[in-house]
Amino acid sequence: MKVLVVGGGQVGGHVAQLLLAAGYGVTVVEPAEVALARLRRDVPGAVIVAGSGTSSAVLEAAGIESADLVCAVTRADETNLMIATLAKYEFGVDRVLARVNDPRNRWLFETDLGVDLAVNQAELMARLVVQGIREG
Repeated sequence: MKVLVVGGGQVGGHVAQLLLAAGYGVTVVEPAEVALARLRRDVPGAVIVAGSGTSSAVLEAAGIESADLVCAVTRADETNLMIATLAKYEFGVDRVLARVNDPRNRWLFETDLGVDLAVNQAELMARLVVQGIREG
């Protein structure tokens, strides 16, 4: 399985490491030079592509047309939604996962905008805290 991770910050880098350890082919797209250097050092098995994940040309260069899954995990909700929409509707990617940074924006991350799975970190953390309190 080929996975394209768009956003190579802490979350994207960690996702890429986990996917590589599980045996998946991973490409990471990231525009920031500092993050690119860290990715090359910390995720040596991944293909690293410099550029913006909102650029169709960059996504094509990263191999989006052969990706089985796209993970849009940047720090900006609007960027993640744009990547999801491009992946699903311009490139026909089967599965698209998008990170929700601001829980107030969760309602936007729907299949109509190309998102198959929205990961809302704040909601996940809140549910774990509540579960931990209930379990004592």
